[in-house]
Amino acid sequence: MKRLYNLWVALAMLMLLSIVSCSKDDPADNTQPTAVITTPVEQDEFIRGQSLIFNGVFEDDRALSHIEISIEENSSLKGFDTPWEASEIIELNGKSTEINGYELFDGQIPSDIMSGNYSLKVLVVDNALNFSSYNIGIVIE
Repeated sequence: MKRLYNLWVALAMLMLLSIVSCSKDDPADNTQPTAVITTPVEQDEFIRGQSLIFNGVFEDDRALSHIEISIEENSSLKGFDTPWEASEIIELNGKSTEINGYELFDGQIPSDIMSGNYSLKVLVVDNALNFSSYNIGIVIE
């Protein structure tokens, strides 16, 4: 009988322990990741055929996921060619990642695009899908 009582007490303690441990889940991650983009900077000028180099430091309080980078026409494009539109995703990991000398969009700016003002859009995403966005105006001649 005492053995049965000890078994019930042990089972009750185990259930209580599992209930208490489940109620202490990690709080939700609501913090946006951050970026310090050092290259390119606002109004940097590039020439068609040149590489578009990207440098930056990306941080999050828990874990980074990726960055999405795209380039889109902004305004006042010149020429008879088509506007340049490109995008890519760079996977990140850990709480902090530094990118140096990364050639965006397969290396070179195409020579058959319109020149003028473009927007480089950078979206930084963490593992909880929080994000922050940055917009850098560049000029391509």
